[in-house]
Amino acid sequence: GRILATLPLPGRGHGAARRPGKREVVVFARRPGRFAVVFDPLSPAPARRIDAAAGRHFYGHGVFSPDGRWLFACENDFDRARGCIGVYDASAGYRREAELDAHAIGPHEMVLLSDGRTLAVANGGILTHPDKGRQKLNVETMQPSLAYIDSESGALLHDHRLAPDLHQLSIRHLAVTPDDRIGFVMQYEGPRNRLVPLVGLHRGEEDIVLPEAGPTVLRGMRQYCGSAALEASGEVLAASAPRGGRVTFWSLREARYLGDLALGDGCGVAASGEPGGFLASSGYGRLVHHNVFSGETLRLDDPESASVAWDNHLLSFTL
Repeated sequence: GRILATLPLPGRGHGAARRPGKREVVVFARRPGRFAVVFDPLSPAPARRIDAAAGRHFYGHGVFSPDGRWLFACENDFDRARGCIGVYDASAGYRREAELDAHAIGPHEMVLLSDGRTLAVANGGILTHPDKGRQKLNVETMQPSLAYIDSESGALLHDHRLAPDLHQLSIRHLAVTPDDRIGFVMQYEGPRNRLVPLVGLHRGEEDIVLPEAGPTVLRGMRQYCGSAALEASGEVLAASAPRGGRVTFWSLREARYLGDLALGDGCGVAASGEPGGFLASSGYGRLVHHNVFSGETLRLDDPESASVAWDNHLLSFTL
């Protein structure tokens, strides 16, 4: 839990991506921000700022190609109400070289599959425009999707949608296993008194699976998941529910709810590196390690972080 370094940002950040083979990390602005920042967490060298292209803003997430050359960033072509993916050449100072169609509105987070080429994109389906801040402009007609896109040609390989009566379930965050099983989490924009599934599982051309959970669990999640992560064995998905003050855990293989960890305003989740192990952070300043298999929870305290209000996401890696 000890803080090694801090970095000021131009505005509120959201998600981050690590460049393979380097100590570089990219932090993206929270929607509808227009900056990303590249830095080495152990270097005093100044950070590099990436500005969004004209008519675009970042959605908060991105992912690198396996060789670390290409950065793919979720973006909004806001005047044309079109989701897109910016392609940046990290070897050329993060110059924006191309743009891919996200094939839906609101690409929020994406992962790269094991072939090193296919992007799985969580399209939230919510139309926004920076002139309207964070206002949601199409809740009645939104159409979220889980899209599989060829990162070289931009072709749409597969397009998976939820049942029509769940079209207000915004697919937001996801995590992927080495064998391309995907766990994703959602946020519901429909009636406040309706209980809906908030976690989904998917692989390849199969149908989406929505694991069942009892009404007590769903009520406790408050129709909102904030982040997703898989632990080292790839068998358990963590889905944080910050509005409900808990982090929930789900078996990928058995497609079922396993239990939860109470954590007030707990949103950030990341693998800790040991089987069953997760790191979780809270807007109230708590950082904990929890092992789903043993049930043990350890609070990680650093006096220097006492005033920190942890935000939406965590990224874990070995320096």
